[in-house]
Amino acid sequence: MLKRAKSLVRLLRLLGPLAVIGFAADKLLQRVSKARVLFVALREPEMLAGLDPQLPAGFTGEVRRADQLGKLAPACAATLSADFLSEARSNGAECVVILDGDTVVSFVWHSDALTWAYDDIWIGLGPNYLYGYNSFTAPSHRGRGLNYSGVVISAHKLAIPRGKGDAGYVMGSNVEALLAHSRVSPKNFGIVWVWPHGEQGLRTFASRRLRAAGLQLVRKAQNASLTTLKAGSPT
Repeated sequence: MLKRAKSLVRLLRLLGPLAVIGFAADKLLQRVSKARVLFVALREPEMLAGLDPQLPAGFTGEVRRADQLGKLAPACAATLSADFLSEARSNGAECVVILDGDTVVSFVWHSDALTWAYDDIWIGLGPNYLYGYNSFTAPSHRGRGLNYSGVVISAHKLAIPRGKGDAGYVMGSNVEALLAHSRVSPKNFGIVWVWPHGEQGLRTFASRRLRAAGLQLVRKAQNASLTTLKAGSPT
């Protein structure tokens, strides 16, 4: 309880009262409905270009595809299901891996295609952003800033050369993830309320910045394939 309180105080200090309100709203909505509050980080190429990856000595970063991941730390391998890797191959996703020697100990995936987010919700971030998702660091290597390093390396190797920014979402109640994202930049978050209703319905209410960025949220139709989706327009 004390740890959570300290984290919320840090969240308030870094991201302001809206982040704490979003945390409370997301917690409440989970209990009474399928609705969620998401924070979406939008980082422009000009800001990302000046960041230092700050990789610890002995670590390296590379870009790999789903069928070229190489040797994975056991905890990393356990998070990557066959279905996830199959979808990553089909949508052209790329993975920035952090290696300790020849072993992948941290990673973050990127795609500019419509990508599964959670439950039956899919997300796209428009033509000007590369979507970063499913980041993970093996427990044995946490506390070294490897997630931050992966985001910055992704920007330098993938997003900026293509003239794009970097974007990613965090559930409103995931305080630790919000704090980790704020380390890259605490001033570039938008907020969206997502409410799936019925079998196929989807309502969304997004902040102006996210609407301008071209945020797309869709809900997969019942019994549809991965590519047959029902659109929900951010309004």
